[in-house]
Amino acid sequence: MRRIIIVLTISIFGLCSCKTGAKIPRIEYSKEAVSSPIPFAKGVISTENNSEFELTFSVDGQTVYFSRRAPEEKQKIYISNFKNGVWTAPVLADFSTDRDETVSITPDGKYLFFGSERPIPNKPNKGNFDMNIWMVEKTDNGWSTPSPLPEPINTVQLENEEWPSSNNNFFFTNDGETFYFTSMMRGSKSIKLYQTKFDGKDFSEPKAIDGIWDDEKFWIYSAVISPNGRYLIFNSHGASGGTGGEDIFVSKKTDNGWSKAQPIGPLINTKEEESSPRFSRDGKYFFFSRAANLGNYEYGEWSIFFVETEYLNLENLFKN
Repeated sequence: MRRIIIVLTISIFGLCSCKTGAKIPRIEYSKEAVSSPIPFAKGVISTENNSEFELTFSVDGQTVYFSRRAPEEKQKIYISNFKNGVWTAPVLADFSTDRDETVSITPDGKYLFFGSERPIPNKPNKGNFDMNIWMVEKTDNGWSTPSPLPEPINTVQLENEEWPSSNNNFFFTNDGETFYFTSMMRGSKSIKLYQTKFDGKDFSEPKAIDGIWDDEKFWIYSAVISPNGRYLIFNSHGASGGTGGEDIFVSKKTDNGWSKAQPIGPLINTKEEESSPRFSRDGKYFFFSRAANLGNYEYGEWSIFFVETEYLNLENLFKN
């Protein structure tokens, strides 16, 4: 297997190559039971005039990073803290300077990944739209200067190449060893799920995870794995079993990999657009983004919703 050598301006060699073993704190983000989806931190994080979508939490669950797009502007990454049972007014992350989105943080809290449209030094994009994965490292003074991940995790578009080919904006791990991302690799026909292993020094050659759809024309996008490792959850546009344009689907871990995908159900999927599934660190809460479907690939403003994971009844999706 060919290995991918990482060359970055900051060292990645210490990147959580083993499980931390730390106990994940249980935090109540609502004083009441949340049995049906409601806006997350309404008026503070989920607002009326902006689009908010995609979030992740710090290891202690007390800080949230999310994407916000003001009207006529590019989205950037914002930060809010949970203090005395309420979320503080969000502030722009120091490292967010371009079209930035889809944050994830390693379980030891040392590294943060995000998607960005910013150009990779000495690798100009020659296509129509290019997103890549960038990384920052935790320091005594905050987060370090961002650096891009290497090829083939990041693949800059060639001349006349169009989105979604060679785009990647979300890099996810539950253990710091196995990382997942979704991308349409150059020359392929759909956005697929890929897995890469980190051995403390290098990432392995990404390997496609097949079998989730019978028809590869259906995309797999923004995929995460539940904290208990049992479920792979992602969004897909126009896929079998969906109810709107973009819907959320679930695959279950099996002895042979991952099962066929099932729609997550009417509690989440509606005639509107649903995307960006995420979990709280302890798995108690499930988060997703929703926007009004205006037709002709036009959408309203996105907002972040959440519900307690138990009400998804995920196991029931796979009883038949």
